[in-house]
Amino acid sequence: MKKLGVYVVTILVAGAVLAVATIVAVPALGKVATAGQGSGEDIDLTKFDDYAVRSEVFASDGSLLATVHGVENREPVTLDQVPDQVKDAILAVEDAEFYRHGGVNVRALTRAMVENVQAGGVEQGGSTITQQLVKNALLNDDRVLNRKVKEAALALRLENQMSKDQILEAYLNTVYFGNGAYGVQAAAETYWGKNVSELGWAEGAMLAALISNPLAYDPILHPDVAKKQRDIAVDRIVAYGALTRDQGAYTKLFPLPSGRCTGVAGPRPADCGEIVQPPPDSYFVARVRDELLNDPRLGATPTERANTYYGGGLKIYTTIDPVVQAAADEAQRTTLPSVATDQGITMAMVSVDPTGAVRAVVGGPGFSNFQYDIATYDGVDGNGGRQTGSSFKTFVMLTALEQGVQPNDYVAGTGSWPNPGGSPNPYTISGTGGTLDSITTASSNGAYVRLGATVGRQNVIDMAKKLGVSSNFDPRVIPLPLGVFNVTPLEMASAYTAISNAGVHNPAYFIDRVEDRNGNVLISHTPNPTRAFSSQTACLATEILQHNVERGTGTNAQLGAQPAAGKTGTTNANTDTWFVGFTPYLTTAVWMGFPGEAKSMPRIYGQELFGGLYPAKAWQAMNSAYLKAENKPVADFPTCDPLPRGSRPAAGAADPYGTLNGGSAPSYLRPQTGTATDPTATTVPGDTTPTTVPTPTTAPVPTTTTKPRKFPGQ
Repeated sequence: MKKLGVYVVTILVAGAVLAVATIVAVPALGKVATAGQGSGEDIDLTKFDDYAVRSEVFASDGSLLATVHGVENREPVTLDQVPDQVKDAILAVEDAEFYRHGGVNVRALTRAMVENVQAGGVEQGGSTITQQLVKNALLNDDRVLNRKVKEAALALRLENQMSKDQILEAYLNTVYFGNGAYGVQAAAETYWGKNVSELGWAEGAMLAALISNPLAYDPILHPDVAKKQRDIAVDRIVAYGALTRDQGAYTKLFPLPSGRCTGVAGPRPADCGEIVQPPPDSYFVARVRDELLNDPRLGATPTERANTYYGGGLKIYTTIDPVVQAAADEAQRTTLPSVATDQGITMAMVSVDPTGAVRAVVGGPGFSNFQYDIATYDGVDGNGGRQTGSSFKTFVMLTALEQGVQPNDYVAGTGSWPNPGGSPNPYTISGTGGTLDSITTASSNGAYVRLGATVGRQNVIDMAKKLGVSSNFDPRVIPLPLGVFNVTPLEMASAYTAISNAGVHNPAYFIDRVEDRNGNVLISHTPNPTRAFSSQTACLATEILQHNVERGTGTNAQLGAQPAAGKTGTTNANTDTWFVGFTPYLTTAVWMGFPGEAKSMPRIYGQELFGGLYPAKAWQAMNSAYLKAENKPVADFPTCDPLPRGSRPAAGAADPYGTLNGGSAPSYLRPQTGTATDPTATTVPGDTTPTTVPTPTTAPVPTTTTKPRKFPGQ
């Protein structure tokens, strides 16, 4: 009798609710009846495609480098890519009469109302798949009668504009399955590491169960509840007629997902499939992200650009070469001894080919541990990067060669220089003199300070800037040739590429092209080569730097039969050590030091650290692995034209008669005793015997104060 009483009350209440609903809905139902009439009332179907789609970043070989998305991780698929088992499972649970109703299922609405009244709350919505699609795309999620009436009206109208298959496809691509997975493809990847086309009845039933409450029925967080709901879904599939009772019982035996297969760090469940989404960020991908988030071609405002990047379904084709990147990662990991890494010492590395394409980036000790990118970050107000030490001498050498200095011309060494307003005053520097070739292989500080004065420090700065180096240089700083200003490894590698490219500089770039979700090209790289110096200068510089690898400070970079050229760099107190070098294939800059701050590195195994040690070894390891993996044939550097004259004291724009290097001006221009021909220097003779012994040297402290580098969080 008690059950009969409840049933009677339920019918009475349901009838009352239906009556009220009918009265309230009459005006709207009048519109529903004419929803298909008049083109002015047609629904804008583009709204059903206006959902976030994850973007994908590809390497130069077409392999997937990263997937990036915001809150919604979604990869749309066509209906024919979804197995019947998945479609039928979702239809059985969500809308068994989908292919028979016209957008609104009156029987389902009535049944849901009765069950809701009996339960004393909202347990079922009674909405069809068409109504759910309309709600998600056009309305809000409020459970109110007015919204339900609008939803029904729009669902009827939509069924006149789209086919059933089109509606189902749109629904399967928009519905949320929990754990950030929107649409059946992202769900298949998240829970099983598979494409949706690989799923069967058990997976389809789990997806169908998740739709009504993705959090409460999460199989990873709530496995017991999830299994119960999955089995209820299987029973619905059996009732739907897609499975027999025995098949349903067998389906219930399949295990649930035990963990996420994509989008998480750490080990994956053993039963995950082959799909592994790469991490959304790395040093290289972060650099690509930063460029695109600042590119007005993706939107006029930061918000628009972020929405396009994270949800625009972009295909981002980059320059990174997985082979080079793997070689660089391995070289960083294996070259430094653990006693160094345990103290926090690390390496950063950038590889660029002659076209300017950036092929590898190692930004520091690891993106998850230290996201400040030492390799490419250009800082604030020019304060990114690190002091380059003697690797900056290459810009002095290039300037000298462009001004007519030959590799066999003589440069004096030790000198003392007036330094008014600076400290110390006078500025005194020692170093062996010799030919341009020998002072480079010996990395003589004294000779290169003198050579900088010979060619003009402002001219050296101009050369560096032509090659893309953007530091806040000051020509008044006497030891500028010794690399006392901050430069990024990216700028150093990019600048050196011009030497291997016959004097033509191609700016470094990371992105080849960007396509939207429809295949339209939004961004495409346009080469912008500029001649920085002559091909003869490039050839002679290559020859000198090749000698440096053969018998100078860079011998640890030798590649056997493959010619290599490069320059070491070590700053004062061993805070930063470098090797920047190239083959005809690739230019790579390697930096080593402490990532968070510039401080002296201790001795390792009793040995003082300098650029010719671990940076040169890492450069050698990376290039050796790359050349071997790609089976590259030996490529020779070009042969230079014969020198037009014999050797003489080096002369340049700031010292046209070479008086700083032992030359003499015409008698009527010779200075009186005790005076100097150059207002910034006295002409103290340098050593007269060139040395061929590779002696790693360090740069003096700069005579001007530069702003401290800024790191995230400081």
